[in-house]
Order: sequence, then C-alpha cells, then structure tokens
Amino acid sequence: MLLAIFSLLLAGVFLPDQTLSSNDGPLGRLVAQCHQLPSRFNGCWDDLNLLGFNTGAATPGITFGLQYLLKPILFSKFYALLSLIILGLGAWCFFVNLRLAPVACILGGLAAALNSSFFSVACWGVAAQTITAGMIFFALAALADDSSRWRWWRVILAGLAVGMGVIEGADVGAIYSLYVAAFIIYQAWTGTDTLFKKMVAGFGRVALVALCAALIAAPSIFSLVHNYVDGVVENRPAAQTKEARWDWATQWSLPIRETIGVTVPGLFGYRMDTPGGGNYWGDVGRDPAIDRYIENGKQGPPPTGFIRYSGGGFYAGVMVVMLAFWAFIQSLRWKNSSLNLSERKWLWFWSVVALVSVLFAFGRFAPFYRLPYSLPYFSTIRNPVKFIGPASFALVVIFAYGLDGFWRRYLQPTGPAITPRWPGLKVWWAKAGKFEKRWMYGCGLVLGITLLAWFKYDDNRQELIDYLQTVQFDQPQAAAIASYSFRQVGWFVLFFTLSIGFMVSVFSGVFTGTRARWAAMVLGLLLVVDLGWANLPWVVYWNYPQKYASNPVIDLLRDRPYEHRIAILPGSWPPNLDALNKIYRRVWLQQQLPYYNIQALDIASLSRMPDDLGTYLKTLNVAGFESLLRLWRLTNTRYILGPADALANLNEAVDQAGQTNQTFRIVQCFNLAPRPGVTATDPLEQLTAVPDDQGLFALFEFTAALPRARLYSQWQSNANNQAVLEQLSSPTFDLNQNVLVSGELQASSTPTNQNQNAGQVNFISYAPKNILLKSDAPTPTVLMLNDRFDPAWKVLVDGQLKPLLRCNFIMRGVYLTPGAHTVEFQFQSPAKFLNLSLALIILGLLILSVVIISSRRMAR
Repeated sequence: MLLAIFSLLLAGVFLPDQTLSSNDGPLGRLVAQCHQLPSRFNGCWDDLNLLGFNTGAATPGITFGLQYLLKPILFSKFYALLSLIILGLGAWCFFVNLRLAPVACILGGLAAALNSSFFSVACWGVAAQTITAGMIFFALAALADDSSRWRWWRVILAGLAVGMGVIEGADVGAIYSLYVAAFIIYQAWTGTDTLFKKMVAGFGRVALVALCAALIAAPSIFSLVHNYVDGVVENRPAAQTKEARWDWATQWSLPIRETIGVTVPGLFGYRMDTPGGGNYWGDVGRDPAIDRYIENGKQGPPPTGFIRYSGGGFYAGVMVVMLAFWAFIQSLRWKNSSLNLSERKWLWFWSVVALVSVLFAFGRFAPFYRLPYSLPYFSTIRNPVKFIGPASFALVVIFAYGLDGFWRRYLQPTGPAITPRWPGLKVWWAKAGKFEKRWMYGCGLVLGITLLAWFKYDDNRQELIDYLQTVQFDQPQAAAIASYSFRQVGWFVLFFTLSIGFMVSVFSGVFTGTRARWAAMVLGLLLVVDLGWANLPWVVYWNYPQKYASNPVIDLLRDRPYEHRIAILPGSWPPNLDALNKIYRRVWLQQQLPYYNIQALDIASLSRMPDDLGTYLKTLNVAGFESLLRLWRLTNTRYILGPADALANLNEAVDQAGQTNQTFRIVQCFNLAPRPGVTATDPLEQLTAVPDDQGLFALFEFTAALPRARLYSQWQSNANNQAVLEQLSSPTFDLNQNVLVSGELQASSTPTNQNQNAGQVNFISYAPKNILLKSDAPTPTVLMLNDRFDPAWKVLVDGQLKPLLRCNFIMRGVYLTPGAHTVEFQFQSPAKFLNLSLALIILGLLILSVVIISSRRMAR
C-alpha cells in the first residue's frame, strides 16, 4: 500500500491525458523547441525569456538520458517515480553494504524514497536533486567496505557516482560531495592503522573520488562555473551590494519554528495551491525586504518580492524520527547498548551531519550560515534550505542503524514466542529494564505535552486566522488554513500513539521469535501509510490537453513568434483586473507561452541574472514610462497585455514623450472565462481568454517597436561599452536610423548618407540555434538581430564566416556589403569533455559489473 508512489504509477499508466504537475520542469518547457533532444547535447539557446540565454549543453546524465528515451509526455509522467526508485535502491544498497538486517535495509530504502525532502522536490519538478541523493547513497555503498580486495576499484566507483550526483544536482551535488569527503576522512580516522597511515589512506581516497567525480562531471562543472558563477550580477564584489547579495543568497531559508515539520506533516501547509486549506503559509522563500518592512511597522510602499514561496517539505515520518532518536540514545549508552562501538561512532558522525545541516539550513534566520557563505564560491549557491536534504539523508541513515539495533535486541526471528498476547503486559512491566521503562515514560510525557499544545493551538485559532490575513490570505482562506493546520497536529498524535503502541508490543515480547516477521509488516505498514498519506498533497496531475489548449490571444502570438516579444503592463493592477496579471505570470508565462514557443520579455524563471543583462536592464528600465517605452522599442516587444481602457493613456503618454501619437493599437479585446469541463486546484488555471469587443482586457500592438531584424546604413562605433549604453538610453539617439557597434568595423566600411535607403531583410527560417535571413541593400549596412549577443554564436554571410558584431550594447549583428545576401546565425556550445564523460560512464558500468561478479563468486 505505497499510497504516494502507487498514485504516481497509477496515474502515469492508466490516465493517458495526465502528466505530473511540475513547477520547475513543466511539460510546456520540455516540448519547447529550444529544449529538444538530442539537439540540446550540442548546446542550448533558451530564447523564451528576455533576450535569450546560453544555458549550456545537456550533459550525459540520468535525467537527460531519461528525457531522451521517454520523450516529453512519458518523461513528465514517470520522471518523479523513477527518481524515487533510484533513491530507494541507493539507500537499500548502502544499508546492505553496512551489513544491516534485511528489514533495516528494506524499510530504510522506503524511508528514503518517501521522505518528503526528496518526494516533494521530485513532484515539484527538480527530481534531479532526488537522483543526486540516490547517487550519494550508491557512492557510500561503494565506500562502506574499506577492507575489500576491490576497495580501490570501489573508490573509483564512488567517485563516478559522486560525479553523477554533481551532473544531476549541480550545486546540490557539490554540497553532497563535501559530506562524502567527510565520510571518507571519518572512516579512515576510526580505522585501526597508525594515524599516519589512516590519514594517507583517507586523503588518498578523497583525492581519487574527487578526481573521478571531476572527470565524469567535467561538462557540468564547466557549465556551472561559466553560466552560474562567472559574469553574474549578484556576484559583483562592490561593497554597496553586500546586503543585497546576502538577501539574494539566503532568501530561501528555513525558519527555526518550521523545523517541527519533520514530525508534523503539513503544519505550515504544502504547495501554495493545495486545496482544502493546505496552502503553504510559512516564511520559506519570503523576500528579506518584506521582513524588514514588517519590522519597521509597514512604513511606506510594500516591497514587491515574494511573501512566501515553497515547493518542498521535509516530513520524515513519526516512526522514523522515533527510531532515529532511540538509536541516538543507544549510542550514548556505554553499557547495555544495543549497538556496538563501531555503530555508535557512525551514529555520532551522522548525528553531527544532521545537526550541522539543519543549522546551515536556517540561513538568514540564524548566524550559522555565515560560515559556509564566507567560503569561496559558496556565496553563489542560492537557498540555504538546500541543506535540509543532507539533514534528511542523515536522519534516514540513523533510522536504519536504529532499526537494525532494535531488531537485533527485541525481534531476532529465532526461537519460540515469549509472550503471546497483550495480557502479558503487566508481567512484562514488572520485569522490564530501566531503559525500556524510562523510554515509555518519556514517550508518555511527549504525548501529554503534545496534547496540551494541540488544545492550546486550538484555543489560539483566531489569533492564527488574524495573522494569516496580514500575509495576503482572505478570511475564508485563513479559516480553512487554520483548521487544516490543526488537523495535521492530530495526524501526528495519531501516528505517535500508534508508534508507542507498536514499541510497547515489541518491548513486551508480543512479536518475538517466529512472530518477528509480523513486527516487520506492522512497522512497514506504519511507515508507508504515514509517509504515503502525508505525501499525497505533493502529487498533483494535470490534464495536459486541457491545460495547454490554446486561445485566441495565444493564437495571435504563436504566428511567427520569433518576430516579436510579449510583455505585460507593469505596476499595481486594480483588484477587479488583477486576474490577467496573475494568470499571465503563473500560467501563460511559465507554461503555455513556452509550449507554443512564444517569446516574452518578462522572466519566467531565472535564478541568476547575467552581468550584461543586469546592467542593460538597470540602465534602461528606470522609473518613468518613457524609459519603459524605450526598452520595449529596443527589445522588439511588439505586443503588450493590459486593461482595455488603458489605450488612451498609453498613447497620451507616448505623445508626451515626444513620439508619434497612436503608437499603440488594440489587436484583440477579451475577457477571462472558465474553460468548459476544466477543473484545477488553482482557479486561475481554469480560466482562458475569450474574445469580446467590450472585454476588460486587450492585447495591444506597440507599432514603434524595432523589428527583430533590421538593416542600418548609419552606425557609430565605440569600444567603450558603458558609453554605448549611455548613448543608447539617451532620448536624443534615433533608434530607427542608427545602430551602435561595440568596437571598430573593417576600414572599408563607412556609413553612407543618412537618407540612403538601407534596404530590407526577411526571415527565411528560424530555429533557436539556427536563424536564416535574406537581405538586400544598395549600400553597405549593419544587420542587427534583436537577440542577445553571445560568443557561442557564429555568423555566415553567403556561406562565409564573418565577424559577429555586438550591437546596441547587447544585441548581435554583422556587417554587409551592398547587394543581396544570405545571412545565417549559428549557435553551438557543445558540452566540453562530453566524450570523456561518456567514456567514464561506460568504464564505471564495466567496473561495477566486475566488482559485482567477483563479489558473488567470493561469497559462494
């Protein structure tokens, strides 16, 4: 009865129109032309937002392998499930190599796969992080036996597994790799050799693991450093940006009070759109500026950042936490412990790992994260809450050790049953040991305190409702959330009581002897029902034909979408019109526009702003409508969404800015109405655009926007990029007649008379990485393509490679001689060391086969 996993499998197999909801990897992005495989292995130019991004080549990892084999639909159905299976198998393999009892290996694997830290992110769309945890388990499994004759081959396997974790999880994989290094050093330190030999062996293994991991993950490491560390605005060392960089890096931090979510599922809600009051209402993802705004008495205009944003939980299960705590207490007992000295030492290691990880996960809510943040490159890793993954990882390991010791002490499946029925409790209690009695007293005390806290929580329900209304929930929502949160405490009380009952029955001997297998079944049932039911809110399926159905507005935009960009009017919207703003940003921008390859100036998702784009936007997108108009003109933003009655004001503002009047015109008026037969957890996803000449909303055409491609017979060259940007932002600079070129053109190229006809250019074909144009001009010209400049782009004129120009600070272009020309822009950024990674993957599989076969032969 694997409730949550079973639901993933059931919907994937038997509901053909359903795909798993995915915030970070929605189907719309998977089917977008720029993300198609196998083309993406030779580089990816994401042309969907802003002016385009070089997102690097796809690396030969598990995720891209599954995506290539399954294709977008099947991948969307089964990716999360497959990642959880990989995680569970990795945990099981590690526990087997630790030589734990079979029941500890099996239930330990289930506890890992169903832990909300991994289950929730898999359902959220970042299952690569779940696969990363699985790879780290496999790496530790290879390292567990350091006395094997194959130990150095196993170290190589561990390094390759760590590297695969980095390929999958990027910075998350890098974080986990540090824990693997600590494991190796601790393993060597607790060995029996001399200190010198232990340190040589330990650091030697770390070096070999690091080398193998770096080699197999070389493409990902190169891409990570190139795209996410170098040239990123947030990483500028200017003193005046220190607070902003700290805010950016620590926005997703774990509030200390929310750590109770380890044992109480959904106390602070689940997803933001969970129905029935399950909306997330905690502080993870809150913009620090909002905290300062509240602390200062809400003076001035409120900040515009997230007030909350969380896509993951970290519920571990009541029984898991109980047995993990039981194991920790046993590790502190020097006499009569259920664990031997070696096991106790490892429990201390994993306990420190769990504690340190939680302290780092607190981020800006505690002082501890300042330590790793000060280390090189750690300031580029966003979101301290990522450390909750290693904390959950360690907790599962402690649980497995605890279950192994618990099984050996009370449930060894040998001999006859001692006490067959519950009436033997009195006899047992009279003879029970001090530890068992103290344990039960402690459990009873915790249960009593929990009941008192539960009643107190209910007494303060109105205070919670009042608070929720101050953080953007209306009264009905606040009341539903308060009731939901109250019920979740009841869930903990129920399973804590059942867990106490289970432990009493075990202590009293009900399951000893041949009945031990029943104890394993009962424990497995408690674990699976508890975690499975608690994880169900993360499992959300979409009817993708309905979700991605087009509408008249999208139909207009999807016609030759590479010739224009779309944006939405910024600023605060009236409550009666805010639905369009929300549906655009939550649904259209992130899902439907990518599905139809429609390019938007607005950002759907961007964790790190490239330096050139950040500078460009900060200079041009300053306060004032005139600056916004100039940005739209420069970026080929031809279509704007907004209230229909804004037309007159838009054209009046254009006229006041000194532009030609009637620059804006309405292309389509529409209203938002429910789609027939569509149900969704988010009411906005039920809405679509319906044409209506008297509609509240409109799609405007901004006729003054520069075309995507244009020829200029007049240009100015300047090697100073800052001067180019300042001139570009000046209202006196004529965007229609002149283009600014960074650097010098060839000596023979000189601008012609200003009145000279520049000619025309048209698209022959368009693909994100290959753009073919046809130009014809009677004079020398500069062809500017209003797409972002990147060195990975090459330009060919009539089949001959020509210098790629950087135009208008950030766009790309090429110089053309008079006459007709075929111009081709080609993008190719293949993963460096791709062949090396593929070779090491094959080598790793061969080594794994040899080790497994040899180990089986020796076991016979």
